[in-house]
Amino acid sequence: MFKTVPIKAKFTEEEKVFWVDQGKNSNSLINCAIYHTRQVYYDRLSNMDNSFTTYWVGDELRSGWKTYRCHTTYPQLDKVHKDNPHYKALAAQAAQQTLQTVGESINSYNKLVNLYYQGEVDRPSLPKYRKKGGLAAITFPKQALIYKNGCFYPSVSRETKPELITEISLLLPEFIDADWVREVRIRPNLGEFWIDWIIDDGKKPININPNLDYTQAWGFDHGGTNWLTGVSTHGKSLIIDGKKLKSMNQGYCRLVAKYKQGKSEFYWDENLDRIQRKRNNQMRDAINKAARFIINQCLNDRIGNLVIGWNESQKNRPDMGKRNNQNFVVIPTGRLIERLKQLCSEYGIQLTITEEANTSVASFLDGDSLPKHGEKPETWKASGTRIRRGLYRTKLGCLVNADANAAANIIKKVATQLGVCLAEVGRASLTMPQRIDLFNRLDKSYRKKTLRSVSLDRYATSF
Repeated sequence: MFKTVPIKAKFTEEEKVFWVDQGKNSNSLINCAIYHTRQVYYDRLSNMDNSFTTYWVGDELRSGWKTYRCHTTYPQLDKVHKDNPHYKALAAQAAQQTLQTVGESINSYNKLVNLYYQGEVDRPSLPKYRKKGGLAAITFPKQALIYKNGCFYPSVSRETKPELITEISLLLPEFIDADWVREVRIRPNLGEFWIDWIIDDGKKPININPNLDYTQAWGFDHGGTNWLTGVSTHGKSLIIDGKKLKSMNQGYCRLVAKYKQGKSEFYWDENLDRIQRKRNNQMRDAINKAARFIINQCLNDRIGNLVIGWNESQKNRPDMGKRNNQNFVVIPTGRLIERLKQLCSEYGIQLTITEEANTSVASFLDGDSLPKHGEKPETWKASGTRIRRGLYRTKLGCLVNADANAAANIIKKVATQLGVCLAEVGRASLTMPQRIDLFNRLDKSYRKKTLRSVSLDRYATSF
């Protein structure tokens, strides 16, 4: 199973100068490749009849070239740029990897062109130039790396090697086996360098885990203050607290506003780099903790299904007010789902993403139907009502947690598809969910206990 392990680089001043130079050459090579691509594209259009047209952008009528596929490929880019000084400044295979990123962008553009003529996306544009003088990632495949004495030594071009005043090496982390490494990427990010170790640890995705019961499920509804509210078919319920996340994001927005006060919209400096790095690290930490907690909960309860309610593009242009937008949109639930996809395949848990239309307004205990988005009949009406934030009243007057009610409805949406029984989910499950604080409650003893249970489970599933 391929994985990417990002490690913050600790380079000496001499090494940092080398990597800055390599990053600039990689950035310039990308711009050269994009320039060549654009020139070939427009030369081809200029030789075609009726290639100039008018089109609408919103309410504005514009004119320009028609949208056609781009026929430039990576082999052509590699052949054209063999004598480019930026190509020669990089190791040959690193330069080829850089050009391959442009080739991948062209392939993505061509796919968008097909979707554009099917009416599924807006008018696409060719790959755009990177900022002049900026830094781009440098990628070394395993063939361009030499392992010796716990370090990997990347290839250096003939033009650059005479100018080196120190040996360039990359220290392999202790928890990574040298045989696992398939690729190494040196990536600039917010004023720092990171080393991405792309590894293959030999593990294979598990389709069916014999220790899990696939007739049971955990369902989760996402929000703001209550980041994730979960209900299981065993009758358990919990809330992963989101107050700390909201506080972190509010502090981040406040500091950004402070440093950008009186400046232009595009102003950026080292202080903003530091603030952005801190916020990114906090969000990444929260995502990893939440994902690990959910996976451990499934493994400890021996539940084989995980259901999450998620509407595509629901965070694009939301209209919930300035304060609610700030508290809800910046919560990284989408990234959490991507992380869960990775972990679920590793442990044999079946992850199901379902649309969550009407799950918050329908009453689970009253057995309300759950029509999909855009398919709700005009006569449809919920049996219960949400009387205030976090509190839901059913038709018979029972008071339950509103988010737990939504989580139960999320499981109900796919219960027939998964063959899941909801008989054990009752009023008690929806009334008092256990609140989990990821940042304070998950102490070392909890982590050791869960890691031990996970390792035992992995050992059992390997036979």
